[in-house]
Amino acid sequence: MISRRTAATAVLVAATAVSGTVLGAGTASATDLPLPVSGAEYRVSSKAGGALQWDSRTNGSNVVVRDWNEASAQQLWTIKDEGAGTWSVKVPGSNNALDRDLGRNTVGAWNYVAADNQRWSLHNTSLGDGRGWLLRNVSDPGLCLVRGADLNAKVAACNAGDPAQNWNLDRNTGTTPPSPGRPVIDLDYSRAPDLGPWLEQQKQTIADYYATISGLVTKGAWTAAPRFRIVLDPQITDHPAEARSGAVPEIHANINYTRGNQNDTGFLLHEAAHVAFFGHPGRPWWLEEGLADWVRYYNFQPGTVHPLAPGDRYDSGYSATARLIDYVTNAYRRPDLPYLLNTRDYGSGQIWVQLTGKTADQLWNEMPK
Repeated sequence: MISRRTAATAVLVAATAVSGTVLGAGTASATDLPLPVSGAEYRVSSKAGGALQWDSRTNGSNVVVRDWNEASAQQLWTIKDEGAGTWSVKVPGSNNALDRDLGRNTVGAWNYVAADNQRWSLHNTSLGDGRGWLLRNVSDPGLCLVRGADLNAKVAACNAGDPAQNWNLDRNTGTTPPSPGRPVIDLDYSRAPDLGPWLEQQKQTIADYYATISGLVTKGAWTAAPRFRIVLDPQITDHPAEARSGAVPEIHANINYTRGNQNDTGFLLHEAAHVAFFGHPGRPWWLEEGLADWVRYYNFQPGTVHPLAPGDRYDSGYSATARLIDYVTNAYRRPDLPYLLNTRDYGSGQIWVQLTGKTADQLWNEMPK
């Protein structure tokens, strides 16, 4: 068994079965499917439904089967000829690849060290349209990659007639871009795999709403990040979640909070708003948080804003600031206020006077509590 400290990744050994003969890499009969193009990206989909998906680029991450999603980067795999009729199937941009756990017969994405349990042979099958491949594990050729009933990737006794063991390899041509305004969202729930199905659902909701966030607060003045990552992070313990800027922004979520609040999509939506804001920095922290809560409580979840707490002011941030933003937006007929608060240099706060003739303190005092 490969030590999980050194982390083995599964490699796909590709060969084609022709009249009982296994052909080496780069060889195929004219009547059979061609072998993969080495180094190209493919979507690996099951004839039982869904596509093979990695949950993160973290070493040891889960490999699952999810609904085919043309826009999902997590359903792309780099298939590379490793010589001697063997291929690796790796998470793009990493050395992690499909790996059979010898003890449990599960499959994950581990660091590739070219071990037998990381290599597979690929056999064309005649099931259905004849486009399927049976993936046999080199460490035990009697075991094949299978879409488990629980939608996790596993190995089982090979059966060429089983749709769950027949896989299509469709090369990614890059000709079908994501829908306009819809981001690519990577997920990492490797440290809380029980929350994986829930997070997959939230991912779709957030992706669906992301263009609305951009329309509310950017209006095209800058491009909201087209890709970000959501991580279930055991180090986040004293607040529900936080957003972090970077080349690929990240949202780190509190595992315990998430586990106990699975009816709450809004806390992730709040952080997704921060991700959209990152393209134009310069707001004070309380305004940043107020704008994110305004998106959440007055647009995504209208009617759910928290009541004011004793001592709250317009610059208390979060829902208190969100109340002022919404009040001024409606009372002074300034639907562009959230956008202007994002795109103008806040400076000393003169924007309130410029837009309403009153200071933020005066607006807060007149606002119905």
